[in-house]
Amino acid sequence: MDANIDKWEAVLKADPGLQDRLKRLDPKGYPATIRGDLLCLAVQGKTPLVVSWDGAGIAVAQRAPKKPFLTWNITRDKFAEVFSAKCPPVLVAMNNDQKNIKAGAEHHNGSLVVSFLVMLQECMEGGESA
Repeated sequence: MDANIDKWEAVLKADPGLQDRLKRLDPKGYPATIRGDLLCLAVQGKTPLVVSWDGAGIAVAQRAPKKPFLTWNITRDKFAEVFSAKCPPVLVAMNNDQKNIKAGAEHHNGSLVVSFLVMLQECMEGGESA
């Protein structure tokens, strides 16, 4: 899993479109992306996976989150199913698991979080579990 975390972070950092979206300004000229933890993927029995943004760079780590925009509590079996080669699209998995997802209402940050999850799904093609 650690190698996949590194790969996931590298993919997030290397995507020019994502970097552009992270730095986007709102209509009033303020940063549209919140600073701090955007995503907490809490896999049962493991330290959560957290994606954070500090205004300049993005980071992925296994640690306790600090007020994340979105938290998805997921079992180890569900993680292995969703983030494997046989998995359904992330959005389908999220729609089927809504009672375990807590999210803020801001659309820009929400769409970034979905992008992060899709990229994780692409990085986990080997079907490794958390």
